[in-house]
Amino acid sequence: MVERPRSRGTRGPAREPRRHGCLLARVRGRAGRSTVGRVATWGSLLQSRVSRRSQVGRRATAAAVTSALVVALACGCANTGPAAPAEAAYGAHIETNTPQGLRAKQTVDMLNSDWPIGVPGVATLAAPPQVNDVAFMMDRMWWDRPFTVSSIEYGAGLATLHLLTSYGVGQDIELRTNDAGMVDRFDVTLQKPQIKNWSDIDAALTQSGAHYSYQASKITDGACAKVAGTNVDDSLPLASIFKLYVLLAIADAVNAGTVGWDDPLTITKEVKAVGSAGFEDLPPGSNVSVRDAAQQMISASDNMATDLLMARLGTGAVERALVHAGHHDPASMTPFPNTHELFSVGWGEPDLREQWKTASRQGRERLIAQTNTRHYVPDPTRTHTPASPYGAEWYGTATDICRVHAALQASAVGPATPVKDILAATPGIELDKTEWNYIGAKGGNLPGDIAFSWYAVDRTGQAWVVSFQLNWPKFRSLTAASWLLSIAQGAFGLIEPA
Repeated sequence: MVERPRSRGTRGPAREPRRHGCLLARVRGRAGRSTVGRVATWGSLLQSRVSRRSQVGRRATAAAVTSALVVALACGCANTGPAAPAEAAYGAHIETNTPQGLRAKQTVDMLNSDWPIGVPGVATLAAPPQVNDVAFMMDRMWWDRPFTVSSIEYGAGLATLHLLTSYGVGQDIELRTNDAGMVDRFDVTLQKPQIKNWSDIDAALTQSGAHYSYQASKITDGACAKVAGTNVDDSLPLASIFKLYVLLAIADAVNAGTVGWDDPLTITKEVKAVGSAGFEDLPPGSNVSVRDAAQQMISASDNMATDLLMARLGTGAVERALVHAGHHDPASMTPFPNTHELFSVGWGEPDLREQWKTASRQGRERLIAQTNTRHYVPDPTRTHTPASPYGAEWYGTATDICRVHAALQASAVGPATPVKDILAATPGIELDKTEWNYIGAKGGNLPGDIAFSWYAVDRTGQAWVVSFQLNWPKFRSLTAASWLLSIAQGAFGLIEPA
């Protein structure tokens, strides 16, 4: 579900580090991996899987630890870059008269530094076997700086940090030190908000500082009736929820007999540039079916599959789907860009954001045509900066989301019946199967924008649509998505089948 434009081997617009008393190379935590257009699935939001590096990499790290540690401790370094903010700026005092306290302080200093997290720096914190895993977890957290320490607990060789991200989400870090004073266990857990009523949802979302919208609606005869929600008429970024309109256009075409589920779609070099979760290993010239592409587009938010389908349908078909679904302002979504086009405007080279922001419909059509004359190449200086402030996104309200879900279910008849299974393949949320008979889902994530939506049928046969849209002026890590999923879980707990 998560799809953000990436750059080749870059970490985005981190500030150039100043010189520091500790001489450690600026090597990123996941250096060397190409991440152009890479896409994560909904499953990645439900669990924090730690990537394993080769034994060669581990041996190299271990060999560097001793000398790096001596340098770090000798000069009292707690991070590998510019000095972190003064301790008073990030909350509770951390005692450093024990190894675990020292490492807790070092952890917070590194997370709050403008110097990106990297293996060499983490090698001064963690025991060799844990360096790569700790670097991965800290790298993910680093994007949500500055962190505030709300409290800290100490135990025998243990310290538990209770932190708040820059947008108010709680995380705990439990670390343990070995006899050498190095961290040999590093566990990060999310502090899930307690959702006991609808106002708790508003409180949690408001605290995050996001411009947000959420809604829970009953579906009766295909119409949406709001049960709870806030800012439901605010048109906010959809991120990959826009792909529901592409799926609706497919359903309409299949039912009309102009497209078949088994029709082949040919992969090209250009379409591969936006990334693929399911077809990444297929070379240009390979074929995939409309059915398989549609499945990957929804369950894995596959950008390449989306663009293949849009090319097969034609942009006009998707624009007609906006009208079919009852979008509140189809003209605002016209022209309807595919992922190559929008990524090129928002994150590609050259920078077209300002032109897009001020362009008329005809001007945007010209910009889209311009993007199709060149290969998509991400600009590393903008990889982690939101494009939605410039209007480079797909937009809709909570009611629009409800309507497109209802339209898809209504269209999933006859030849288009597989649409129901396509939507239900990856529910993205764990609900009691004795209470919920069906869960169709689609979410999305772009820098600064997170959105989730579900069409769920309870045990009585009543259909519901629940959606969330959050928009920030800054990039947020997958922690924000995990936190929002926990709130969505609570929202479903407030819905009581009749």
